[in-house]
Amino acid sequence: MLTRHLKSGSTRFLKDMMLRRSRQVLTAGKANEVVADSGGPIPNHSVFTGHLIEGLRGGAPLANGIITANGLMAYVYGKVAHDQNSNQTPHYGHFDGDGDFIIRAPGITEPEKPESKDIDLLIEVPYPDELAHHETTEGKTRRVKSLLSTDSTSIELHDFLIAEVRQFLAETSGDNFSAKEPYSKEEFLRRLAQYEEISTNLAVLLACISYWSKPIHQVTLQKVLARSADRLEYHFGQTTWQALQWYPLLLEIYYSGIAAIDGKRFDSLATIFYAPIPSTGRQDQPETFAEGVARVFHASTDDFFKQIPGHERHYVPLSEYLFKILQPRLDDTLFLGQNYEQAFDTFEVFFALAVADIYLLKNDRSWGPIGRFGWKHKNNRNSPLTRIIDQGRAQQGSWAPLAAGLFGGNYDRFNNAAKTFEELISQLHWG
Repeated sequence: MLTRHLKSGSTRFLKDMMLRRSRQVLTAGKANEVVADSGGPIPNHSVFTGHLIEGLRGGAPLANGIITANGLMAYVYGKVAHDQNSNQTPHYGHFDGDGDFIIRAPGITEPEKPESKDIDLLIEVPYPDELAHHETTEGKTRRVKSLLSTDSTSIELHDFLIAEVRQFLAETSGDNFSAKEPYSKEEFLRRLAQYEEISTNLAVLLACISYWSKPIHQVTLQKVLARSADRLEYHFGQTTWQALQWYPLLLEIYYSGIAAIDGKRFDSLATIFYAPIPSTGRQDQPETFAEGVARVFHASTDDFFKQIPGHERHYVPLSEYLFKILQPRLDDTLFLGQNYEQAFDTFEVFFALAVADIYLLKNDRSWGPIGRFGWKHKNNRNSPLTRIIDQGRAQQGSWAPLAAGLFGGNYDRFNNAAKTFEELISQLHWG
């Protein structure tokens, strides 16, 4: 009898939900399950009831202390499904209306009065995807590859990927990664691992699109990247946690960018780099995907990534760490084999030059993220950076990356970025 009106990552205006009719139901388990009547987190209560009470007591609030029925039910669903004493999975949804029951809404007490219309709030609505979430990465990869094989399935591909973005946004929300928690090395490593687990599905699927997409799929590629940045708003708290919330996007740009390089898909690379993302509250204007990710992961964050075991003495610990962890998944998906290191380094060079070009266009100074290619350039003049710059200068207007739209298709822009970046690299005091 249930229908699902709101998907993961949906947003609704609070007072609009309060004014709409809604009948919602939450059951302790699914139709064929025997539910536990003890062993919950609160003494003398079942697993289901204990988590329900904890949610009502404040475990399930959204921003500003708001508790909605959807938020409460999503909270209980996740807690019961993963409780070590549970062999059940709750079920919930609507069976009448299209609003949401508001359990607590501080500051909005009389929504029916016209003069209070201006205090409406846009809130996020959590909603777990019970089926797609349990499909393996390999299964989702096969599905995306199949949908990419023909233009006629482009709409189905779009909808499948948007569902993945909604799930991604729900799992990476501030409810799961509070910016107010005190900093510690242990918490840093825990969050890093959790972000990687959450982000792998979407990042691998983006790699598939980047490698095999047709022109009709480029809009979807750009949309998925842009929408995955929708919740990167500034909140007061630890600056480390503020920066780390961008880590999933860093994984996305590396997975999809390396795939584009290996497939010689410079059109995909341009789509990835220049995908527009919304302002995050500290930026006056929208940024490109490449610019936003690079800005957050400036060299100042390297000290944090030196805390990863085995990376304490690296010049570029983040780059070295990514080089190690991305290889297995990309190899499973694309079989890069011995070409992996070259594809990785080539991507980082293009990433750096593209960001340097954007900076030059905006404020007449140049900067770009320096990866493993930096120490390779210092120790070997036949480095990835030298190789790519030499190719561009030799071929100029006929160079494939320019023809595909990188650097706006303008050789002078590429050459200016290359000159300033060569100077930047020469100033590194690396042994």
